[in-house]
Amino acid sequence: MNDPTPASDDTSTAQTLPYTEAEIETMATEDASAGRFLTKMLVFTFCYTIIVGGYVIYWSLNS
Repeated sequence: MNDPTPASDDTSTAQTLPYTEAEIETMATEDASAGRFLTKMLVFTFCYTIIVGGYVIYWSLNS
């Protein structure tokens, strides 16, 4: 269904990439940095939730 028709010559099938290799490497570095930041934020939020939840349970049982 809607299969693309192959081109008759090899030059018409060549595609140009929207970014250069250097730009792609820069984006990959920025994405990795953002991923590390988000991971740290998630770990911090999880630990904070566990600590505060534990304190609330402790406080509610002792009052």
